[in-house]
Amino acid sequence: MRKIVILFFILSFATYNSQLKLGKYMNICYVTDAPSSILLLQKNSNFLLIYPGSVEQFSGVWTVKKDTLFLTSQYHSALGKNDSISINKKEYFLIKRKKLIPVQNGKCFLILKK
Repeated sequence: MRKIVILFFILSFATYNSQLKLGKYMNICYVTDAPSSILLLQKNSNFLLIYPGSVEQFSGVWTVKKDTLFLTSQYHSALGKNDSISINKKEYFLIKRKKLIPVQNGKCFLILKK
């Protein structure tokens, strides 16, 4: 019985670590005075990925499979502009507690902000 309880807690903790938290994620790497990227994840599976340094943003749909967040961008636009270009761009992040680690650059990860 004791082994079952311990196994339950270990599995619960392992599952908790890879669960995606919705909200605002900011990159720990900065360009001038702003984070290099800001990611907003919404309940309806939509996202907004902002690059303040290059004054551009991407929007689209997010999905999660196991411990990986998949972003499929559908639109690209300049910040503050109403017009956008239809695109098909994909990005991947590993989910580690409150961190999203880009597959291509693990040093500059995003962290959940309250």
